Amino acid sequence: MKLLVSVNKKELSEYLEFTDSFIIGLKDFSVNYFEVSLEEIEELLRKYSNINLFIAINKNIFNNDLNNLEENLIKLEKLNIKGIMFYDLSVLSIVKRLKLNLDLVYHQSHMVTNYNIINFYEKEGVKYAYLSTEITEDEMSEISSKTNIPIIAMFIGHIIISHSKRKLVSNYYQHINRNNNHKINTINEKNKDKKYIILETSEGTNILTNDILNGTKAFINLKEKIEYGVLDNNLIDDEMFLNILKLYKNNLDNTITDKELIDSTKDLIGNYDGFFYTKTIYKVK
Repeated sequence: MKLLVSVNKKELSEYLEFTDSFIIGLKDFSVNYFEVSLEEIEELLRKYSNINLFIAINKNIFNNDLNNLEENLIKLEKLNIKGIMFYDLSVLSIVKRLKLNLDLVYHQSHMVTNYNIINFYEKEGVKYAYLSTEITEDEMSEISSKTNIPIIAMFIGHIIISHSKRKLVSNYYQHINRNNNHKINTINEKNKDKKYIILETSEGTNILTNDILNGTKAFINLKEKIEYGVLDNNLIDDEMFLNILKLYKNNLDNTITDKELIDSTKDLIGNYDGFFYTKTIYKVK
């Protein structure tokens, strides 16, 4: 497995000791990723010529986005990027129609849950699949054994629960006639002691887990089955994140044991393991 960092800044030098693979969002075309412009992507690739850079284009595409999207994809083809992470099928359609030499990552968040749909998209020319965070370790293992394309999965980060195109935070504060003085807002689940992050951007509103996903046990068990393990720096303290990234790298290099990795990561971020061991999707009998 290779470590794939979803970054929260343009400066990559502090990560490079531990990985050479990164995700960054294309400005105005991504959701829940740190965004940069096409020109900034070109600058990054000039500065860091040996990195594997995945570009996230994972928002819903509207008619008025299509021309700009096509222009950006044509320009991205000329750059040395590793792949395009897509949500909207317009990306796949444009790449196929124009025969662009771009490796695509099927990244429909909550939809990438089984090997049949992944195998379908492989036939459509997709090169990678980024698994949903709502499936279990066992399901990930099964998918890996029944697909041919490289699999990507997240092990560290705040899980995105939902995205709305609407400006929910702004609308709420406008409704109560108050100013929003918080950079990051949180909401509580009714009748439960559960808190979530609600984050508004130019593309809408994201709701994420307040707890940081700690998928370390699954990471250990899936090392030989997953091509890229994602560690997401979004909303995580940089020093803490770098400590986790170093621990994961040391484990892959066999300089710390699996138990040391599990114990150290738990000390840093707790033991919230998301849906790795909680089944949420059932076959209809």
